[in-house]
Amino acid sequence: MTTSFGNDILPMFRPGDIACMAPKGVRLGDADWMSDPAGNDDFADHANARRVFAALSSGFMPPGHRWSQDSLDLYASWMGDGFQP
Repeated sequence: MTTSFGNDILPMFRPGDIACMAPKGVRLGDADWMSDPAGNDDFADHANARRVFAALSSGFMPPGHRWSQDSLDLYASWMGDGFQP
């Protein structure tokens, strides 16, 4: 079954995570923003999602609540499945 942002990824973000990142322009609760195919200087495609994944993987975010390897693997599956909304 294909992993989707709305069903699988969004529920892993706590409301406080979403609120904390919003002033920084990181729209964790927005499927369109997270699934945007545009790249940037660091990532050739899907820069928003890949930047979030890099922060999650490094433990930079979310503050005080490092994601488990299973959660990171699910996020990686979402990316591998084509960033479905």
